[in-house]
Amino acid sequence: MGWKAGLVAASAASLMSAAILLLPGHATENGLARFAAFVFGAFGLWLIIKIFRTISFYDRVYQGAGSAAADTPDLGWSAYPDGRLRFLNPAALEYVGVTAEEMREIMDADDFSWWRRFVHPDDVETSMAQWRHSLGSGEPMIEEKRLRRFDGTYRWFRDTGVASRDEHGRIVGWNGHTEDIDDRHKAEAALRRSERELRLLVDTVPTMIWLMTPAGLPYYFNKRFVDWAGIDVPKDEPRGTRQFASHVELFHPDDKAGVKAVFQMSFARGEPLQHKGRLCRKDGEYRWIDSRFEPLRDEDGTILRWYGVNFDIDDEVRAQESLRLADERLARALRAASLSELSVSIAHELNQPLQAVVANAGAFQRWLNADPPNFNHASRVAQKIIKNADAAAQVISRIRALFSKTESEPRAIDLNTVIREVCDLLGDRFASTNVELDLQLDPALPATTADHVQMEQVVLNLVRNGIEAMQDISFTGRSLQVISRHQNDGTVEVEVRDRGRGLSNPERIFDAFYTTKPDGMGMGLAICRSIIEAHRGRLWAENVDTGGASITFSLPIRAAGADKILARR
Repeated sequence: MGWKAGLVAASAASLMSAAILLLPGHATENGLARFAAFVFGAFGLWLIIKIFRTISFYDRVYQGAGSAAADTPDLGWSAYPDGRLRFLNPAALEYVGVTAEEMREIMDADDFSWWRRFVHPDDVETSMAQWRHSLGSGEPMIEEKRLRRFDGTYRWFRDTGVASRDEHGRIVGWNGHTEDIDDRHKAEAALRRSERELRLLVDTVPTMIWLMTPAGLPYYFNKRFVDWAGIDVPKDEPRGTRQFASHVELFHPDDKAGVKAVFQMSFARGEPLQHKGRLCRKDGEYRWIDSRFEPLRDEDGTILRWYGVNFDIDDEVRAQESLRLADERLARALRAASLSELSVSIAHELNQPLQAVVANAGAFQRWLNADPPNFNHASRVAQKIIKNADAAAQVISRIRALFSKTESEPRAIDLNTVIREVCDLLGDRFASTNVELDLQLDPALPATTADHVQMEQVVLNLVRNGIEAMQDISFTGRSLQVISRHQNDGTVEVEVRDRGRGLSNPERIFDAFYTTKPDGMGMGLAICRSIIEAHRGRLWAENVDTGGASITFSLPIRAAGADKILARR
């Protein structure tokens, strides 16, 4: 009311009390009556002052609030020591959408009616329980709850209430601050939801994923890794500790030292790592694992975490090993099968030198039995016998080399010489099939490092295929060209060109078991390509525009290190 109005009210009340005490009808010497009249007057004065003081307090708070309360952006409130709400600042009144008079009615209705009106129904009981706990213990109240806005929507707030105490430590009131955290709460909820989805995604990915600290200590294993390895990770054990790292001592004893050295080097340098090793599965079986690690860095390049992925490749490794062994067995079998077919053809060519040996031996005998003996003619025939026998021996030695499991040492060879030897060996075949041989050999052809026997096998197979490709054409058109040439790219080429009907599929003829012959095995050209590629060369086929087909192979000229490579292959 102000000091003036208060002074008037106090004076009026004093006059009324004096009038009661001093009226003639009440003048008495009874002190008790005087004391009762004084107490009654004092109580009436106190009641009048309290009523006007309360009304004035509300008017000051809600009608004449100062600039400090009006400028406060957050919601503020105050309460009595017993927890009854005393007032709300203008920002709070504006948020809930009530006037000061309406809020006064709400607060006067009962102690906690405003809780149920403005707090979300799901948060009322928890919020009131927390408030009662703070009232009983005097501890600060910090809670999160949803408050209804004037438009009926609810937003999350962090409500903080602190007790105000006098010089004796008694609580004389509560002051509170309510902060709008709805946006942050939704962001945190979205983050938690995203983390749950990411964790679910990582756990359901069909591979083993684990994280490590910058020092290389395991930090997290996904569910697939835990189930695969049977790792027991205590929930109360700190991540990134050495105790936690003891669970990943899963490497095979023979691999452990090497793996640790590789990991330490990678972690020290901060470089990505890919490693294959054997890890122990939960059933005790060691399986091959392909491990790959990548560092996660911040904008300054500092490693924050290492991400690792493990792929179980044990089945693949075992399959590759089985395939390698099967390839070796198949190669030996195919080599034997192909060489057996070639050996029949080569052995057939032994008839020429052996028949010559027999014929010359008969002539030698006739010259010796002549009367008188003709030793000059016998001597010349004996030289022919030796030459023919030596040719037969060379054929046999080559057949033995082809069937041998050991590889001969590669050396510098003249391909022109190889071509001539093969054509001489197939001389009867050319004659019996009426095939004209046309040799176009480069006289300046440089030598190349290769296996002599294997080159004979390749040339022999190509020439035989060329002869057989012309079996169903007229005798007058049968011609086979064998050409050797030196290329500018540092290779030598040998081409075998026939005048047959050509190839229906030039690429497939090099596939194993593919053949166009009724009695063919389909392995000759496949083995030829393997031999040429083992010599770092190339073998290909194509049709000729003038008719027929051409099969060509190229070899490098004295390739660096070829001797060791070919010997190993």
